[in-house]
Amino acid sequence: MNPDTSLFSRLGVSARRRPEGPVFLDPFPSICSNGAVRASVLVLMVDMMAGFIAEARSEGDWVFTTDLSLRSPTQRIPERLECEGELLRAGRGSVICGVRILENGRDFAYGEAGFVRLARRHGDPAKPHLHDDSGLAPVENIERPLMEEVGIEVVSAAAGKVQVALGDRLRNPAGAMQGAIVSLVAERAAECLAEHDRGGPQRVRDVDIRYLAMGRVGPIHSITHWIGGPSTGSLRVELRDAGNDDRPIAAVLASVESVRD
Repeated sequence: MNPDTSLFSRLGVSARRRPEGPVFLDPFPSICSNGAVRASVLVLMVDMMAGFIAEARSEGDWVFTTDLSLRSPTQRIPERLECEGELLRAGRGSVICGVRILENGRDFAYGEAGFVRLARRHGDPAKPHLHDDSGLAPVENIERPLMEEVGIEVVSAAAGKVQVALGDRLRNPAGAMQGAIVSLVAERAAECLAEHDRGGPQRVRDVDIRYLAMGRVGPIHSITHWIGGPSTGSLRVELRDAGNDDRPIAAVLASVESVRD
């Protein structure tokens, strides 16, 4: 798959494919909702910046994201965001990175991502060179709202059940659903249940994602529950691959807040 044709390449992110980055985001209306940049777009920034660092320390191994956490207390739309990443741990089997998301040099959000290292096997395809000085510039940005562009269907707001067909634009180079799209589906599921039960617009602020398996077939659907009831603002979302024996592909904890005028 050509990354330039994927959806996540059209979300306003630009970068240098180097462990020091930088990774930039120029927000625009289609990737924002209720007065803030969507949490899943910030997840994409964290995953990219941390991924560049993890690749640089992998000594030729493959690296795959296993978990990612985001804290985004600043709920508004800035002109530009930039990432700074740091290596927290590099072990024989895993790499952990921290990523600061900055606005004009000040903290806007923070994320951490963990990666598993897998040795390359005989016959594996050549590993991409991610650390040269070539740019990863955004192609034409999406025009429709992100949820509409992805094609997420709300099956039951009362149950927090959404689903999405797994088209090629939603896949990563390994052919599975891209990590930020996984986050987006969970974000929509959490929003739906919260809006139904709380009776007003909601937005996801914090997420903790565990990537359990690769979603390869689809449709991908959600199972959503409150943790302690609607007043807590805390939800658990599980994503499953209906076309692959309903295999769980991700477990997500999300925090929502009501949008005030």
